[in-house]
Amino acid sequence: MTRVEIILFMGLMAFAMRALPQLFFVGQTFPETWDRLLRYLSYALICSIVSITLFMTGARFDADAAPYRGLALAATIFIAHKTKRPVMGMFIGALLVLVASRLR
Repeated sequence: MTRVEIILFMGLMAFAMRALPQLFFVGQTFPETWDRLLRYLSYALICSIVSITLFMTGARFDADAAPYRGLALAATIFIAHKTKRPVMGMFIGALLVLVASRLR
């Protein structure tokens, strides 16, 4: 599988983890703790995918690119936390990685 396929597949899995309980329990409300658990669990899956694929080039760790990719990851987390919009943080982080790779 390519990196893009892995990211799309794991994103779909994170979405399914959030959506399937809603489909199985239609019309019922979840307690706040369960809702928060499902929300953060899907975010954790997405973060694990991004962090693994971010620092790898092919099948090996890319030590030369790790510093600026780490800064892009930190900026992504900061923006997602401040704006309360994780998808916007991911887009900004992806743009930072692309810009930094072009400058390098």
